[in-house]
Amino acid sequence: MDKTELNDEVQIDLSELFKLIKKHLKLIIIFMLIGVIVAGSYTTFMIDKKYSSQGTILLKAQVVDGTVDSTQLNSNNSMIANYIKLLQGNNIQDKIAKNLDISTGLVRGALQISNTEDTQIIEIGAITTDPGLSKRIVDETISVFTETVKEMLDISNIIIVDNAEINTSPVSPSIKKNMMLGAVAGVVISLGYILLAYLLDSKIKNGETAEQVLDLPVLGAIPYFEDQ
Repeated sequence: MDKTELNDEVQIDLSELFKLIKKHLKLIIIFMLIGVIVAGSYTTFMIDKKYSSQGTILLKAQVVDGTVDSTQLNSNNSMIANYIKLLQGNNIQDKIAKNLDISTGLVRGALQISNTEDTQIIEIGAITTDPGLSKRIVDETISVFTETVKEMLDISNIIIVDNAEINTSPVSPSIKKNMMLGAVAGVVISLGYILLAYLLDSKIKNGETAEQVLDLPVLGAIPYFEDQ
């Protein structure tokens, strides 16, 4: 075999690689712990915590003689999508921002509007770095929305089901998740280092490799004895 061809080939002995990984198990654990510490510290001290608040409103249908008005119920269902669009629109969000003396961009980035499927319930949530601000945005959104709908459409059947509350438990970032990702990253980096060191190791480790590299037969081998 031509020496140039041999040098261009990348041969990986899996058994040798596994032995090398086992030999450097301590290094892998150290890298994993470093990844956990770095990820945990970065999450704790460098990433802003975010807090959520949520309120819900219901489009109430009239009850006549103990029976729900099916016509109004169907009308409420058809209006859900329109109401969500109104809540997401600039008109309402500009008013919210003005009333709270904050930017419209902050309101738009914080608000989360959704509808529980097959219901007339609209969920209004907000996520910011201030738990009090999150609550105020939700409260103001509900207030501005009900007033706007009443003025524009003369509709007053919107009732508050759940009021927004201050939630002091952050919803993000997840320190556990980030620490797990840090541990995985540490293991991957250490394994990459071990694999690279293995591939760059040009030492001749056995007679078969010596014959291939030197293109000469091995006449004998000197045994190695560790010092007692």
